[in-house]
Amino acid sequence: MSSANEPTTCPRCGLAVPAQALSACPRCLLAGLDEPEPLPENPQGLQLLEEIGRGGMGRVFRARHSKLDRDVAVKLLPAELALDAAFQARFEREARVLARLSHPHVVTVHDFGTLSDGAGYLVMEYVAGGTLRSRLPLSVEDSERVVKQLCSALSYAHASGVVHRDIKPENVLFDALGRARLADFGIARLLHDEHTTLTAALMVLGTPRYMPPEARAGAPADARSDVFAIGVLLQEMLGVSGGAPSRQRSRLEAIARHASAADPNERYPDAAALLRALDGDPQPLPSASPTPLLAEQQSWLRAAALILAGATGVSLYALLLSVTPRTLAVEETLPLVVFDAQRLADGRLASRARFETWPTLWAAAAWAVALVVYGALRGQWRRAQLESVAPEQPVPQVGAVLRMAVVLNVLFLVHLVLERTALRSLVIYIPILGGVLELAMVYLVWVAVLECLRTSRPFRREPWLWVGALISLIPPVVSSFRLWRGGQP
Repeated sequence: MSSANEPTTCPRCGLAVPAQALSACPRCLLAGLDEPEPLPENPQGLQLLEEIGRGGMGRVFRARHSKLDRDVAVKLLPAELALDAAFQARFEREARVLARLSHPHVVTVHDFGTLSDGAGYLVMEYVAGGTLRSRLPLSVEDSERVVKQLCSALSYAHASGVVHRDIKPENVLFDALGRARLADFGIARLLHDEHTTLTAALMVLGTPRYMPPEARAGAPADARSDVFAIGVLLQEMLGVSGGAPSRQRSRLEAIARHASAADPNERYPDAAALLRALDGDPQPLPSASPTPLLAEQQSWLRAAALILAGATGVSLYALLLSVTPRTLAVEETLPLVVFDAQRLADGRLASRARFETWPTLWAAAAWAVALVVYGALRGQWRRAQLESVAPEQPVPQVGAVLRMAVVLNVLFLVHLVLERTALRSLVIYIPILGGVLELAMVYLVWVAVLECLRTSRPFRREPWLWVGALISLIPPVVSSFRLWRGGQP
């Protein structure tokens, strides 16, 4: 016997409400939907019988197919789309893709078309066994069976290049044999496009609880978005654990946590990998190859690395200027700026360390610009789906860092040798070249760091990157120490 507080689903808007707590859906009451609404125009060859569902992606009706003499489900897409030329242009193309999906656990799209007012509709298989929402929670055994069926459907769709984008209990139906069937496959993709002029209400597609954080932030959906929704569904199917959890339940809960991780790089890469985990595959997931960057995208990465290198250079300059011995006039000294200054015989002050106000402020401004550019670059990667999960793949730019470190130290040794020979006059040009190469070194380090961030490569897996960076610091550190001790710069 069902409990009075057991949630049921409103057939009009899909809102989950206690089965016997209210006589009508509060959302429909507020919207005025509790009053009878006339059926819309019948699509060609179909007779609409009753409305069985409603949501942000349109209305669903049970209809009778006159030629086939059987019931079908008809989804009428939002009327606002009839005025959208961009949507009309791709409706037929996308609908054909959906109609080609044929899988035992996918609700089949039989046909599509447009009404006289231009509104599009899809004719789908009618599944009369109810939704997953009305059956939650499930037993551990049923939870595993259903989630495997859903992963099987998603694995097939992902291999076909289709992402569901709106997985939720209302879109999981059950047929007469008790099999789970995914409905509304690809509808979110059909409705959402950056060039489509939808109203603000329709632009918020999907149910927030089942949307991953990156999708709520505006990133495009991919296979990992569906994996996140399946992880949340599995948690809801399992419900609240009572008593000591079984080994099977603990395993499923761990899989659900992994699938619904906030960081997309920590999830299963697609439904096929999730299905392998459910089947108990002990092998680790294969490491993905980094998504290659096109020439234009590489230019953006290099530009960001150059700006970050400039900010680093300005900061190092401010630091070195602050610890370089300097003679100051009395009027140049300010409180909290010059420390431990010694007065000379001519009245000036000898300072070994100061707070260099303007260089420090310029460094702060440079970092503000650099952080804005870095944020814009990461946003572009996210929108273009260029962030890869390839922690096992070494970063190729590390080799350039090591080679530059060797060049810098060889040049510094040449400097030390020449200043003790007859070619001492040439020494004055070497620090100029060394400064340019040091800036190039900082740039190469930032290129490697950005690539590590893009491919989820842990920094600890690239020890030679940091060895090269430390080796490159030997010439400026030694030169600064000699200057500080009063030796030759």
